[in-house]
Amino acid sequence: MKIGDTVFQLYGGNHRYGKVEELKHNFKGDGWTWAKVNWIDDEQFITSQQWKAQMRSEDKNTFIPEYYRSDDIQKIDINKTLQKLLKLQNNA
Repeated sequence: MKIGDTVFQLYGGNHRYGKVEELKHNFKGDGWTWAKVNWIDDEQFITSQQWKAQMRSEDKNTFIPEYYRSDDIQKIDINKTLQKLLKLQNNA
């Protein structure tokens, strides 16, 4: 994974897409690479995490990570993904 890669995360049945902005290696002393991601159209995730924080009497951004461990997100080839989705749409 490198800066500028398009990534995907499936969270609670929602597809999240974004671009890697920054990488930190061994960020938490655990040997993992961590990525800061600029997510697009992520309001549903943000709202759900803020609601969870409110229900647990935590700060509203407690459950919104700044960095994601590299095994929690997947790099995708956006062109191949779009081609597959268009094929699916056209063959449905």
